Amino acid sequence: MSGPEQLSGLLARWAEENDLVAVLGPDRGLDHGRLCWEALEPTGLLHPHCGHCRDHGGPRTDRELHERLAVRVPAAEAADWLADTLWQDLVFRSPAGPSSEAQADAAALAALLGPDADWRANGHAAHPAPGGAHRGWQSVTECTFDAALVGIGGGYAVVVVAVGED
Repeated sequence: MSGPEQLSGLLARWAEENDLVAVLGPDRGLDHGRLCWEALEPTGLLHPHCGHCRDHGGPRTDRELHERLAVRVPAAEAADWLADTLWQDLVFRSPAGPSSEAQADAAALAALLGPDADWRANGHAAHPAPGGAHRGWQSVTECTFDAALVGIGGGYAVVVVAVGED
């Protein structure tokens, strides 16, 4: 099993190679929305580029962001959700599926948080919806497309947010 430092490095590499924000750290007792807000705030993805729009798609507060993370992901499915979020191009979807590397990294990260971890997502932008339903989500950034997955467990917290513009 990979250690937290190695997994943090893997997430940093995935973020560098893709349109992602990916953070692994200690569980500091924060809720999913606050964790996601703190990961996204330094990136500028929460605020409109023009600086004066009031109706952009992103949340205005960490509480609103928490409410948008409404999909509870069973811990047993977290690795699949992580692999899809790490790998998936949200604009130009590919039928190929996540690489074996993405699957292995996601499995190690899900294992670190453990079988009792509490995972939340903002919808099905990256991971297929049940029964093949239309992909839908509640935006957590100002980007056209985003997929957020936040997990807390085993003394750790992870935030992975993929974004895309068309």
